[in-house]
Amino acid sequence: MSAATRGNVPGDVILEPNENVLVATRPLFLWEPLVLLWFVLAGLTLYGLSVPDMLIATIGLAAFVAVGLLLFVVWIPWRARWYILTDRRVVARWGVVNRHQAAVLLDRVQDASLSRPFPLSLVRDYGVIFLETAGEHSERTISAGLDELRMTGASAFYRTLTDALTPGR
Repeated sequence: MSAATRGNVPGDVILEPNENVLVATRPLFLWEPLVLLWFVLAGLTLYGLSVPDMLIATIGLAAFVAVGLLLFVVWIPWRARWYILTDRRVVARWGVVNRHQAAVLLDRVQDASLSRPFPLSLVRDYGVIFLETAGEHSERTISAGLDELRMTGASAFYRTLTDALTPGR
């Protein structure tokens, strides 16, 4: 499969032969404030070391390590979570050690709706796409992570999804 077909989708996502990726996105993760706080705490630690006040340095170093660990622990699962829309399916992929993938065929999607909660909708086009599906195994698939797709770029994903669901396109 060519790189243009896969886009920025991770290599371990299982696609069918000749299946084209239309949109791939991730959940919202506001890492910038955490990184900014991390740098401020690093500055506080260095300031505490430059003046003879070990209490400031100790508190700054402890907070620096705690925020760094939090950033790392939250970043790893976020990096593994993907929502992918192809010309045939909606695919969710998640998991760090145990990787999971669930898919719903576009033919099974009965209804899709988009919710854009304020104020998060102002950040990276965040939204929640709700899918209702038909079929014998739909409850299991829905419970596997495809009922609420909380993602960035939700408007583009929803627009492309509704275009793919519209007959005659």
